[in-house]
Amino acid sequence: MRTVVALPGTFCSPVIYDRVRLLLDERFDVRAPSWMTDAPSCTLDGVAGWVADRLAADGSDPVLLIGHSTGGAIALRLALSRPDLVGGLMLINTGPHMRGHGDVTALIAGMERDGTSRVVGPVLDRSFHHAPTPEDRQRLLDYALEAPLGSALEVLRSQRAADLTPDLPALRMPVSIVHGRFDPVRTVEAARDMAAAIPGAGLHLVDSGHSPMYETPGAVVAAIEELDGRMDRR
Repeated sequence: MRTVVALPGTFCSPVIYDRVRLLLDERFDVRAPSWMTDAPSCTLDGVAGWVADRLAADGSDPVLLIGHSTGGAIALRLALSRPDLVGGLMLINTGPHMRGHGDVTALIAGMERDGTSRVVGPVLDRSFHHAPTPEDRQRLLDYALEAPLGSALEVLRSQRAADLTPDLPALRMPVSIVHGRFDPVRTVEAARDMAAAIPGAGLHLVDSGHSPMYETPGAVVAAIEELDGRMDRR
């Protein structure tokens, strides 16, 4: 059975991966840790180290690692620092840096001033081109509102300061990049640039916004199965 570790983005509940989990067959064991609430440190390095320690303790074969948004930056950091733990890497609507990302500095300033209650709703809603069901939106909103403010500030400051672009050519495991065409924050051009910088990376453009695993789960499952096949052929 292939272990899949799926890291959600900032403020994003692990339930965002539920639709993918339901469509995958019994060959895949999908684990989506709640790093915002459980990791002792929420810098990119801190979360990557926390996940690495859990994987090393399991003693399992190298995993298929998925990272969405900020979770993608964490996944990149983990794949670069502990390639022995990662057999394949999928990056979903993310990037190696925050240049051109939009309003991250204003977002951090707003949270420093007012907390998270005013920002999580707009951040959630802009993450979907195809809106979630009212029930799912409420579940995602509840998680975001309960996430620790300190964790959100720590990871966003860390991500803003990071630029992993020079390290991308060092990735040697199979890599797939999945990107929603209608993401208002991360552009298709940026996804193409990242794919071009990673040796042998595949690029899958899908008809979604920032959250393909929820909006177009079938396309994400197809990309996971393709990446799994490339892992088997190594």
